[in-house]
Amino acid sequence: MNGKPRILHQFAGYGGTGKYFSTTNSDGTPIFTAPAQGTFNHQQGVRNSIYQPGYQDWNLSLKKKFAITESANMEFTTDAYNFINHPNWSGPNLNPTSGNFGQVTGKSATNSRTLQVGLHLTY
Repeated sequence: MNGKPRILHQFAGYGGTGKYFSTTNSDGTPIFTAPAQGTFNHQQGVRNSIYQPGYQDWNLSLKKKFAITESANMEFTTDAYNFINHPNWSGPNLNPTSGNFGQVTGKSATNSRTLQVGLHLTY
């Protein structure tokens, strides 16, 4: 690592460079270079130097219990996972040999809105 990457918070397709973090220094030299072949990188501060975009997951649960008789109850439950349907950005491309290195080019498709409804009878 030949410098300190800055988090630019830009995303591909929204103007600017599309880079989420800087991959070059102000003089144009690359920040990340591969270590010599057959060696390991023991440089301090390389690990965890890049943070990914934030993640939001809003869940909601509502329950209501109704008494039918002294010994019987009915409980209505509804659960909403990611109830505001907030999309989360995918992580940046961390392959330094890729043309999209440092870019966030998509959204995560694994966190869609899910609703669940239940009715429980206890006696």
